[in-house]
Amino acid sequence: MHQPPYTWPDFPLAAPPDPRAPAVAPAPVTLDHSGRRYERIGDSGWHMVVCWYAGPDHAVRVRDEPDWHTVRTRFAGPDAGNRTHAVPRTTDDQDIIEEAANSYLAEAAIPPRPRGFTWFIEVPAHRPLTTLWQDISQRERGLATRAPGADEFAAAIAPAVTRFYDPDTCTPRDSGPL
Repeated sequence: MHQPPYTWPDFPLAAPPDPRAPAVAPAPVTLDHSGRRYERIGDSGWHMVVCWYAGPDHAVRVRDEPDWHTVRTRFAGPDAGNRTHAVPRTTDDQDIIEEAANSYLAEAAIPPRPRGFTWFIEVPAHRPLTTLWQDISQRERGLATRAPGADEFAAAIAPAVTRFYDPDTCTPRDSGPL
């Protein structure tokens, strides 16, 4: 698969949307950077593949704050009902997340991401982010392999991301799959 001519450190570093954000959990969901709007994406390897193909022109990173993340455990008991317990994410928790994300990226032939950031991708004014997720989902359903690997998912994600940021592929009120 074609490797873009950039690395993770090439992704711009953005400031949190609110200087008080580190004191307010969870992590910011949206931010504005250089007059453009960005939405936070997940910590998984799959999400990082999307971020990688969005590239430094359409993705930014914010220095992570430990208080932005919690680990939630849901307890379901027949007589006690459902309870949820939330605690701050530990270094061990983060190690597990990093190992899983970077393992997935390696399988997709993408370099490991740097630790310590929350990642955001640009949401163009001409279409919602759901359009990208729908296009990726449609392409993934078309994969020939019954149990696709990360490399096959990456092959489906790359053209969907490229198309998402191409202004010639949308109408002014585009909200459906491309």
